Amino acid sequence: LHLSCPPPAMCEISGVAASQPVSEKQSAAELDLVLQRHQNLQEKLAEEMLGLARSLKTNTLAAQSVIKKDNQTLSHSLKMADQNLEKLKTESERLEQHTQKSVNWLLWAMLIIVCFIFISMILFIRIMPKLK
Repeated sequence: LHLSCPPPAMCEISGVAASQPVSEKQSAAELDLVLQRHQNLQEKLAEEMLGLARSLKTNTLAAQSVIKKDNQTLSHSLKMADQNLEKLKTESERLEQHTQKSVNWLLWAMLIIVCFIFISMILFIRIMPKLK
C-alpha cells in the first residue's frame, strides 16, 4: 500500500494543509528579518572594529615615532656623556700632574721666603737700637 500526495497546496484535507504555507511564509519572513538584523549588527561591529583598528594603528605609529625620537635623544645623550667622561678623565689627570709639580716647588719657595723673613726680622730687631 503506497500513498503519494502531490505538493502540499493540493493535499488539502480539512484546511490544515492550507495554513501550513502561510505559517511557512511567516516563519521564512521572520527568519529573513532575523538574518537581516544579524547581518546589520555584524556590519556595524565590523565597521566599529575597523575604526578601532585604524585608531590603534594611528596610536601605534605615533608611539613608534615618539619612541624612535626618544631613542635617538637617549643615544645622543649617552654619546655626549661618554665624551664628557673621557674629557673629565683627561683633565683630571692633567690637573693632578700639575698640582703635584706645583706643590713641590711652590711649597719649597714659600718655605724659603718665610724662613728668610723670619731671620731678617730677628736680625733687624737685634741690630736696631731701642728707641726711648
